[in-house]
Amino acid sequence: MSEWLDEPNREEFEHAGLKCLILRHTELGHLCGYIAISREHLCYGRDHDHIPYDDLFPVEVHGGLTFSREGHGDTRQKGYWWLGFDCAHWGDLVPQIVELLDREPHEFETYRNFAYVRREVKELAYQITTLDFIDWQFKWVWPLLLPLRTARGIWSKKGEKYAEN
Repeated sequence: MSEWLDEPNREEFEHAGLKCLILRHTELGHLCGYIAISREHLCYGRDHDHIPYDDLFPVEVHGGLTFSREGHGDTRQKGYWWLGFDCAHWGDLVPQIVELLDREPHEFETYRNFAYVRREVKELAYQITTLDFIDWQFKWVWPLLLPLRTARGIWSKKGEKYAEN
């Protein structure tokens, strides 16, 4: 039942070109997932509640993004902006709470294990990388295509105008 006792407390890996990190919360024992963003990325320095293009492409991860902070060097590497989430939401089994209250987990509580958090971190990395691609398209591709579409629209309307006469 105590699956968390056999799991590691930390894992670092890379996915979709981003540094990824899984950490166990020191007091409550639940897992948290993070990705590292370099200074060049459009999300660098952004609060987790203000991610660019959120209205078009919302970042969806377990419980939503709950963390955004610069790395301090102890647990998260300096020089990066870290975005993350935690697994201590309603319906999540939080190990220390179960142990402190000396009770059996409720049937609606689910322990979010290492494999689950790893999948969520990978998905977060993929989504944040996709945001960078969307930003590139809005900055470079769409401005180039817009004049062509506008010109085509103007010419097609002129054609309609002459056809009416």
